Amino acid sequence: MSEKKNRGEWSELYVLLKILSSGEIQAESAERSGEGQKFPVISVSRKIDGVEHIFRVAGFNIEIIDTLSGVTDRTISRSELSHHSTLLLERIKHGSGRAFSIPEAASIMSALNLDKVSGGGEKTDLIITTYDSRIKRETKQGFSIKSFIGSKPTLLNASGATNIEYEIIGGISESDTFQLNNLGPIELVSSLYERGLQLVPTAIDNRFMENLRMIDSQMDLLVSHMVLASFRGEGRSMENVISVINEINPLKYSPTNSKNRYIHKVKDLLEAVALGMRPSSPWDGAAEAKGGHLITTSRGDVLFQHALDKDSLRNYLYENTTFDTPSRKRYKFGKISKNRFNLNFQIRFK
Repeated sequence: MSEKKNRGEWSELYVLLKILSSGEIQAESAERSGEGQKFPVISVSRKIDGVEHIFRVAGFNIEIIDTLSGVTDRTISRSELSHHSTLLLERIKHGSGRAFSIPEAASIMSALNLDKVSGGGEKTDLIITTYDSRIKRETKQGFSIKSFIGSKPTLLNASGATNIEYEIIGGISESDTFQLNNLGPIELVSSLYERGLQLVPTAIDNRFMENLRMIDSQMDLLVSHMVLASFRGEGRSMENVISVINEINPLKYSPTNSKNRYIHKVKDLLEAVALGMRPSSPWDGAAEAKGGHLITTSRGDVLFQHALDKDSLRNYLYENTTFDTPSRKRYKFGKISKNRFNLNFQIRFK
């Protein structure tokens, strides 16, 4: 097979095979130890180029459904899918380079009537119908896949829309500008603070701003300060950044409860991103990946964080994400010009 994909894209196929072969999905344990609750899978579907592919669990087999007629086109044993998922996992782990081909995947993709590895662009990677014993009925919801096989996945991807402009209040000389522009972005920001200069957010992408304000009317200001705080050299986890934010208190909250309020707002942001908000696309506030996240561990286990377990999902995102620096060359940031400079960011799982 000549198609080259990165680990995250190959992981979409792996998760499909893994879930179909096991016939269940397992919730991540809230206590981070032992096994979480398991949910029997009734069917799984994924959409590729507008075409829905439906797979139904039928005992020890998987029925591949013809979407036009609604009848079974063919069946394949779950044991065969298990064999292919194990092989695919090894190939993903040992793939060379950013993108690579896996020739062995061609046969199982053909058997499943799939002509592409990944669905592309959407927050919802798989739609899964399960039986939930807690509410004693079937539920059908979309899930976004986040894979830790080989690398740590991103929650929010960098783009031109995630460039944020800042002004240096107090001004610096041309010679200082030249010296500072030879530094990396973290060293640049920390050096400016060491000089006693004030840094103020001045511009953010309009679409990103509108989306952020769907979450909270001041979320664009908070995100701008969080990004700046993440470049101060004082840590980049959400907890590290909130410690800085609470100290400078950019939204002027009452000191008696400011930290809790900032943590709550950050969880609002992370939840919105996890369930559908993207910086450069119009967003109406609705969740796309309504089910939550399917998390593929480095060992190949597939666990899920369910959006219905709202507090669990929000806490997981807050505790397990961090700010990260994308390509400086690609997004053209971290250089001072006329007392202004841009910073860019992405949010990645730890």
